[in-house]
Amino acid sequence: MNCLRSIFFAGLVSVVLFPAPARGQNTGTATGVQGSKNIRSLEEIRNEGVVKQRWDVSCGAAALSTLLTYDFKDNTPETSIVVWLLHRVDAGRVRSRGGFSLLDLKHFAEARGYHAEAFSGMTVEDLALEKTSVIVPIRVKGFDHFVVIKGIYAGHVIVGDPGFGNMTMRVDRFQKLWKNGIVFVVHPPDDRMIGERNLPAAAGLVPDESLISRKIGVVAPSNYLY
Repeated sequence: MNCLRSIFFAGLVSVVLFPAPARGQNTGTATGVQGSKNIRSLEEIRNEGVVKQRWDVSCGAAALSTLLTYDFKDNTPETSIVVWLLHRVDAGRVRSRGGFSLLDLKHFAEARGYHAEAFSGMTVEDLALEKTSVIVPIRVKGFDHFVVIKGIYAGHVIVGDPGFGNMTMRVDRFQKLWKNGIVFVVHPPDDRMIGERNLPAAAGLVPDESLISRKIGVVAPSNYLY
């Protein structure tokens, strides 16, 4: 599946600004007054909890890395997934279809001790019931892309995008991009690996959809899930 470094077009998405953790930084002044300030860049906020893809064809590997690393606290670099898969999947086939398939990701997850399965025809209501993040395929202007769905809050889908980072998308717009209601779910070997799922407070804010306006400037071949 082809993975795009930037999948956004005008009016589609906007950045989710996650609140910074409480962390004080003392700043002295000439009068001896001290204050507390925590400053993070927009890039740090955008990339928090998301493994960014290193190659155009590796969004699936980065999405799986994000899920294993942050949902199950199982540090699994994107590169380790890519190397493992390329030892078992013909590189020419990967190039011809524009990336790894869900079946490829399933093989890696199960080799690592997880149980993985894909469903089609799922609804947004089904997504909201998932106990962990899941991976879904979306299609934007003819391009296929894997993203991680972290949750649904106040009519918005919370997305971890391997090509861009954290963002929110209105449910109705997400439904137009979501391919066939397909959901890829990974179950850990021990349910104790599933931590408490807390959506960031900023997820409840209605995003300003004028913040980001991007276009796709690459040409890619048609892609298939399998």
